[in-house]
Amino acid sequence: MAAWLCCGSNRKVLVKKPSFVFSSQCERCWLFLPFPVSPLSCEELGKMCFQCLVVSCRSAEPSLHIQGNSCTRKRLQEWISVILCFSLICFNFYNLLFYLRLEHTPSVLVGIFAGVITADFLSGLFHWGADTWGSVELPIVGKAFIRPFREHHIDPTAITRHDFIETNGDNCFMTLVPLANMAYKFVSFSPEALCESCPWDCYVFALIIFITMTNQIHKWSHTYFGLPRWVVFLQDWHIILPRKHHRIHHVSPHETYFCITTGWLNYPLEKIRFWRCLENIIQGLTGEKPRADDMKWAQKIK
Repeated sequence: MAAWLCCGSNRKVLVKKPSFVFSSQCERCWLFLPFPVSPLSCEELGKMCFQCLVVSCRSAEPSLHIQGNSCTRKRLQEWISVILCFSLICFNFYNLLFYLRLEHTPSVLVGIFAGVITADFLSGLFHWGADTWGSVELPIVGKAFIRPFREHHIDPTAITRHDFIETNGDNCFMTLVPLANMAYKFVSFSPEALCESCPWDCYVFALIIFITMTNQIHKWSHTYFGLPRWVVFLQDWHIILPRKHHRIHHVSPHETYFCITTGWLNYPLEKIRFWRCLENIIQGLTGEKPRADDMKWAQKIK
């Protein structure tokens, strides 16, 4: 048995009535609608009149449109961020090469190394903060910042199902301001000033590049099939985060090896108990326990 319900805007939705007889016993069933509706007991559905079904249909439909529009805006923001970011990277890289001098070589190498180290430490600090403190129920921050890290512990391979835009869109967005600032310097400063600041600019550029690629490198560390040979080479020589190395972090309770860009700092920071000392200081000052919400939330999801 089926009936057509009018949901406004001349749209009709087909609602199918279950073929079995309603009884007082609650047996859960789904309404056959083209958008999410909470399941109702058969008894509740049997008592529900057509007008109530229409109201339910209308109230559920806007949430789908809001969610769809939000996803579309997010996807557009990621595309724009990636395009602008890599355009600015190409422009700045060309100008760095143009103003680079042979006598800059030692300081440039030191600057690039320092930039990579800084990016690795910042990735660890960011990762440690999201894994250790706060709750997924916090407004704005919980959903946008903390939840993805907690979900990653439950399904570590989910990141491998994201495409290039989704993986790198947020990091590209974060680096747009420093990249734009660097591009402004190249078009407004004198050649003498640019030559003089070249080692510093190389440090900043290396830092930006590795921050931009951190999520992609992290994704590669969870990808065990189909990686390009050059990526496997970089992982094997520990130029970027290796797969075996990152596996250490995914042993519960996820309290070590937080750096996910190159992983170079994980061992020394673990030897000096850097994260543990930082947690003890914060716990002493605030009374909050590290990772107190993590296990509770994981059990709630399961």
